[in-house]
Amino acid sequence: MWRESLFSLCWQQHGGSGVLATLGDALELPTTDRDWLIERIGEQRAREAKELEKAARAPRRGGR
Repeated sequence: MWRESLFSLCWQQHGGSGVLATLGDALELPTTDRDWLIERIGEQRAREAKELEKAARAPRRGGR
């Protein structure tokens, strides 16, 4: 769990969406800040996934 959380904090999704922290920066964060960021990243990714699903279901413009 700890390694996975650090990975999520340092991972930047293709296209630049997401937080990009070096492993060193992540390890230097106070535990409370690191935990908050990890939780917040999860929430943001869930929101983005929901919006992508919504956009995929929306009718396309332009007759396609």
